[in-house]
Amino acid sequence: METATTTSQPGRQATTAPQPADMADWTGADFDSWEVLTSLKVSDPIARVTRARQGRGQERTR
Repeated sequence: METATTTSQPGRQATTAPQPADMADWTGADFDSWEVLTSLKVSDPIARVTRARQGRGQERTR
């Protein structure tokens, strides 16, 4: 597992986050969701964000 370092804002210290293979194509919004879930101490936030990214298949209508 690699570690990614986020850009810090002036006056704030940079944070690091785990970067497994399934996070390689994450967007900024995905990472923001991960940060929120982590701050709420949700179990396995990476899996939750990854599942949410997959979405649902479109239902066919007749």
